[in-house]
Amino acid sequence: MRSIFNPKTFGRQSIGLALFGCGNRPFYQIVVFPDPRFGRKYEKSVIEQVGSFDPLPNARNEKLVALNIDRIKYWVTKDAHISLPVLELLGLAGFYPLHPKTFIRARHAREVDEKLKLQRVPPAVDSAQSAADQSSSNAPVAAQADA
Repeated sequence: MRSIFNPKTFGRQSIGLALFGCGNRPFYQIVVFPDPRFGRKYEKSVIEQVGSFDPLPNARNEKLVALNIDRIKYWVTKDAHISLPVLELLGLAGFYPLHPKTFIRARHAREVDEKLKLQRVPPAVDSAQSAADQSSSNAPVAAQADA
């Protein structure tokens, strides 16, 4: 005889991101999934939504995250596995310590910004030098015109 079980109450649950947006406008819900061995058909296998994440910056250049900390605490006490992206978000929210990958991404972003700034600076210096060259080349012409 087959035993019937409910996959939502069987195994170790996990907290992860579920994509509910579209290709050019992603929007994620932070949800509790049942044991991943049973698959992740998002609408069908979500046990509970515990937050949301909008990765595209708004008008103030902010990425919005909403978390239900009480429910996340409940699922953590139930030994739910937390995925890496959610762990990083919880670290930024102060629920957990900051994840090391957050520091790595921040350092990489700073390095990219510095490279972009260095690439932008030389054209401004070149235009200042060319303006100085033009003024020095104009000076002898003016002196010759006076003579």
